[in-house]
Amino acid sequence: MIKHSSVENINLPNDVELEPNEHAVLMVRQHWFVFRDSFLIMFFIPFVLLSGVFFLDYIDMSSLLRNILGVVFLYGSGVMFFLGILMFIWRLYLWYGTYYIITNRRLILVTQRGAFSHDDRETGLINIQDVQASVDGLQASLYGYGNVRIQVSSEDAQLVLEKVGKPRAVQHLIIREAHLKTK
Repeated sequence: MIKHSSVENINLPNDVELEPNEHAVLMVRQHWFVFRDSFLIMFFIPFVLLSGVFFLDYIDMSSLLRNILGVVFLYGSGVMFFLGILMFIWRLYLWYGTYYIITNRRLILVTQRGAFSHDDRETGLINIQDVQASVDGLQASLYGYGNVRIQVSSEDAQLVLEKVGKPRAVQHLIIREAHLKTK
């Protein structure tokens, strides 16, 4: 379960302004799993390529081909490491710009889509009709992340908190704050 944080413990981004008598209940960012691909490219692929350099001596081939493959594997591992770092920095930028804030009055969703584009959405808690948490797949179940879909009072308006950790706990907190459950 997600513990209630006091207002002093939640460091809100500078661009979020709360109304008088409004306080943040929870601020959620995407799960660390969003960095997985960049770490695989940064560490796993170079490890495999560098391991391949050592195994080239055990394969029957000409020394010229062995040397060429060795150089390709060495430079390839460096290139993949560099690409992984760039991908990690990009994902970190997107992760940092994406946050979901639940206050005692509204739900604020800011999703960074690119270098110059982001989606800002918010709705009052009184407009929330349904909250659904979904954990799709083996990896999401193992790592504990999922999506939280929030149906608001308009026909097709649905807000999605993408790849958040402990989606059921976030769902229960939103339901409690929106007073959708009877006590």
